[in-house]
Amino acid sequence: MMLLNDFYTLSHHEAAPGTVKATLALRRDHKIFDGHFPGLPIVPGVCMMQIVRELMEVTTKKTLRIAEADNMKFLSVINPDQNKDVEASLTYTEEPGQWVVNATLFAGAVTFFKLKATLKIA
Repeated sequence: MMLLNDFYTLSHHEAAPGTVKATLALRRDHKIFDGHFPGLPIVPGVCMMQIVRELMEVTTKKTLRIAEADNMKFLSVINPDQNKDVEASLTYTEEPGQWVVNATLFAGAVTFFKLKATLKIA
């Protein structure tokens, strides 16, 4: 885990077969925001992808890698000054050695990010 318990913490994580629901608390004081961007902090897209991967790792208890990202949509920026907490909703199907995941990061009615990806055991 690269970002979990550093860039963000999980204040809620609920997993059932095929679904994950989580609430993330972003660390506004994290050094990533010093460069992305000074005076206007925005969560980098690569961090959003990493968060999805890490949520699946917590759920599966396996080390995973993103093998394919079929569809990525960055719909709105995540500014930690405006959105300290971010919700995550994932659905997935398990196949031999991999998981096909549909993920959404959002807060209230605002959707920040959508991803359809295949994660494989690293």
